[in-house]
Amino acid sequence: MHNRQIVVISGKTCSGKTGLANLLEREFHFRVVRTRQVLAKLDNPEKFWDDRQTLIARGVTADKATDSKWLLHATQEVLRGLDPDRSIVVDHLSTPAQVAQFRRVFGEDLIHVHLYASNQTLQERYAHTEGQREGAPAYAEIDHLKDEEDIRALKDDADVRIYTTRSDARDTLVRVAARLHLYTPPEIRCVDVLIGGQYGSEGKGNVVSYLAREYDVIVRVGGPNAGHTVASTQGPYTYHHLPSGARDVDSRLLLGPGMTIRLKGLFDEICDCNIGPDRLFIDPQATIIEDEDVEREGAHLVSTIASTGSGSGAATARRILSRGKSNFRMAKDVPALAPYVGTKGNYHGTTADRLEEAYRKGQSILLEGTQGSGLSLFHGTYPYVTSRDTNVAGCLAEAGISPSRVRKILMVIRPMPIRVGDPDGDQGHTSGPLKHDTTFDEIAKRAKLDATALHRAEKTSTTKRKRRVGWFEWEQFRKACALNAPTDIVLTFADYLDASNRNARRFEQLTPDTIKFVEELERVSQAPVSLINTRFPREEDGTEDLRSLIDRRNWMARTHSK
Repeated sequence: MHNRQIVVISGKTCSGKTGLANLLEREFHFRVVRTRQVLAKLDNPEKFWDDRQTLIARGVTADKATDSKWLLHATQEVLRGLDPDRSIVVDHLSTPAQVAQFRRVFGEDLIHVHLYASNQTLQERYAHTEGQREGAPAYAEIDHLKDEEDIRALKDDADVRIYTTRSDARDTLVRVAARLHLYTPPEIRCVDVLIGGQYGSEGKGNVVSYLAREYDVIVRVGGPNAGHTVASTQGPYTYHHLPSGARDVDSRLLLGPGMTIRLKGLFDEICDCNIGPDRLFIDPQATIIEDEDVEREGAHLVSTIASTGSGSGAATARRILSRGKSNFRMAKDVPALAPYVGTKGNYHGTTADRLEEAYRKGQSILLEGTQGSGLSLFHGTYPYVTSRDTNVAGCLAEAGISPSRVRKILMVIRPMPIRVGDPDGDQGHTSGPLKHDTTFDEIAKRAKLDATALHRAEKTSTTKRKRRVGWFEWEQFRKACALNAPTDIVLTFADYLDASNRNARRFEQLTPDTIKFVEELERVSQAPVSLINTRFPREEDGTEDLRSLIDRRNWMARTHSK
């Protein structure tokens, strides 16, 4: 079964036919049959163009010679070599007889779009384009559709009729695309979201990397203040901008409009991971972090709440305060990002457009959140918070994804939550409260882990600062569940409960106490613990066996044929 649609456009000169056809081609991959090219080739196969008056006369002659079938024949020739699922648009048909010939062949697959506008609008559009040329003929001489009876017949026959005086090309496209059912209905749920449930550093990166092979599209929000370290056969790598696991899969990568970007860091990642413009799409409205933003955070927040000092928060604040000023840059303002963003009028990096394309194709999408629920600007313990809402609603807003698109929400937690170490100095500053403080030495002792290796591993991915650690906070966990309503819980660092969990490859191989902990997590969250991370193979000799996740899911995201 094929989903091909045959669209034919009619209307007077300058009514918007070519603009509509071009957008159907660019936005929805329609194949365009251009009447002007067909007519030019009727005279000379090597020709691709000719003046309008000559072409109009040639079209009248061709109608008489072929019983108005010449354009139908040209369209059928194009269809012979075309993918059976690719739709086609004919720009344009000039007479009711031509439309009738198309209807006899294509029947209900044919959609006739008729565009019309006021005479003043048509004259003004012509004057602003071709009419500016020296010696250009008057509009009446180049208008191919003059017969009032033909105009009425085309209007009456049309499946879609649009008055374009108050509708530009993109407005017209929306109205036509809706009639062609090119937009995906809201009940299509194809987005899975992964977020942190505590204070960050829950191990989200390795989980995303493990899941990434199942998704066609991976979306990242946040900024370089969050680092996600991933182990793979190529060795460990820390992502600050790109989605985790980007170098190990071939998924399409989207950086949403809520991203904050440090240019050098992003370009380093693109180079390290060998990512080309065919895979990476950056929204034109993503925020650029400037040197002044880093300096502002370093002067205050680093020393008081142990901020990463990446400049993400200062850049976000400046975005709000700089409205109406010219000292603010977004991704669209950086020429070096053009391969990934596009240019004005053709922002192929617009996340909403790429997501709509993915919905339409039935592709699977993974949204990677950053940091953790307890660090939310609005729901965390202020002022020990980050500069954004880190919960699922905030991540969706930054990416431009409607909640109705969400299928699964995965919330990652660790048995012992961490915060970054307190700021240096003796001013009594802190990175924020932990309800039940403990030490990594105590955790190592109870779990029979190597304390030295634990201290070496427990440094933040971004600043390399030592972390503080506490015992599990059930109240905070329940609050995160209330804010995010996860469909799945992901437990990481199971070896911190008992070192022997590192050797587990199946759920029943975990220690009895670990299994009890999992069962209680499920009772409190009312969601299954679907993935359990047993260890993080970050050491160079730990990449021989990368099996560190026990997969208990009863679902998976399947990639669409690429």
